[in-house]
Amino acid sequence: LGFPKPAAMANEQPAENYTVEELVAVNPYNPDILNDLEGFVNEQVSSQTYNLDANLSLLHLYQFEPERLSVHIVARILIKALMAMPAPDFSLCLFLIPEHVQMEEQFKTLIVLSHYLE
Repeated sequence: LGFPKPAAMANEQPAENYTVEELVAVNPYNPDILNDLEGFVNEQVSSQTYNLDANLSLLHLYQFEPERLSVHIVARILIKALMAMPAPDFSLCLFLIPEHVQMEEQFKTLIVLSHYLE
């Protein structure tokens, strides 16, 4: 997943791609990377990897563009954060999620589960 790097000259050279980690490092609040970050969450689930910084960047972007929030992606982020316990990742993520979203049943269950795991 990634965006092509801009060509240095008008004569098109082979474009390299930014990794999601590079996109987050360069400009974590660019709304243009939202789709890439969502895809990266799905990739983390399928590849059993975890990147807190990328997930926090996505949750921040959802704060700026709440109409683009995907409840399914947020649930996956929280589940991955739960799996990182005892690290405080779950709480860090939860603070970035609007209260009305946290009140949905699936998130209430995850919050209760996090209390049991603490």
